[in-house]
Amino acid sequence: MTDLRDKLSAFLDGELTEAESRVVEEALAADPELMTELEGLMVADEYAKAEFAEVAAEPVPLALASAIRNAPDPEMPAPAAPVAPPRRSPWLAIAATAAFLAIGGAGGYYLGQSQVPVAAAPGWLADIADYHAVYARQGRHLVEVGADESDHIQTWLTAQVGTEVRIPDLASDGLTFEGGRLLVAAGKPVAQLMYRDAEGTVIALCLIQTPTPRDGFAQQTLNGFDMISWGAGTANYVVIGPEGRPDLRTIAEQAATQV
Repeated sequence: MTDLRDKLSAFLDGELTEAESRVVEEALAADPELMTELEGLMVADEYAKAEFAEVAAEPVPLALASAIRNAPDPEMPAPAAPVAPPRRSPWLAIAATAAFLAIGGAGGYYLGQSQVPVAAAPGWLADIADYHAVYARQGRHLVEVGADESDHIQTWLTAQVGTEVRIPDLASDGLTFEGGRLLVAAGKPVAQLMYRDAEGTVIALCLIQTPTPRDGFAQQTLNGFDMISWGAGTANYVVIGPEGRPDLRTIAEQAATQV
């Protein structure tokens, strides 16, 4: 598996052979954690490209242009005495950093000192499964804000998560909205909307902001829970419920039409 992880960047850049690509695609389909890593690389890649494009659009300072023009010819012999290196241009350092990110696709930093937000967030589904294992057992404290304040929940969570939060009506699926709470997964804020069915089973809809929402529906099982995930707009979504629940895909599809 380590070899496959090492090939993810090359797979993303289209550098693998057709046979190698098929091996990676099959592994991604079978391994949700590997897919999550690929999503993280995609997010970092898009951020790097955007930041590099902004730097490339800036005019080259005269001092840098002069330094390039007056750079020694590599074909010429080196000077006899050591020459002190010129002070490095801040613009050149920024350009080099951006170029490194654009080429590497998954660098740790972008322009400035902030880390590249990984969201779509590698590991966010694993975090959601851990939260659900705790909160699904709660009674009185299932949510932070109750369903009687639905308008407030939408406004509050939208402001916190950074993408619009809507509360789907899932009554046709036998679910009653109980309320919402704010989580943190993969270092990013996540909105969690909680529902119960007639037997008291808890189903949750969670969403996280991302610049690269995933395509289509994907199903996986983590920590004893089934999860149906998809992307739309500027968010990734997941519906989580007990393992083996047959109508979870239907619930996710119904939610997807309302978010």
